[in-house]
Amino acid sequence: MKINLDEIFDYTSFSVDREAHIVLESDQCTSCDQRACVVCCPARCYSWDEEARKMTFVHDGCLECGTCYVVCRKEAFSRWRYPRGGFGVSFRMT
Repeated sequence: MKINLDEIFDYTSFSVDREAHIVLESDQCTSCDQRACVVCCPARCYSWDEEARKMTFVHDGCLECGTCYVVCRKEAFSRWRYPRGGFGVSFRMT
């Protein structure tokens, strides 16, 4: 079965925990010149507001791939872990 990234949400469900599994120290994002997380996150959990000079992160639709953690040059995460048991993303490919 071959699907593109935009279609993955048709095969995905989430059990969202009130406690975020990723904590972003967004003040560090203001000095970032690339903001790779905005471009690289397949779930589009990050958005940069140039006018407000503010990064916004929403963990609800996170695919838990770790891309943001890998590409962040500012080490802006005070916590990055997988969600607690019973929470997070569930993929079904059938």
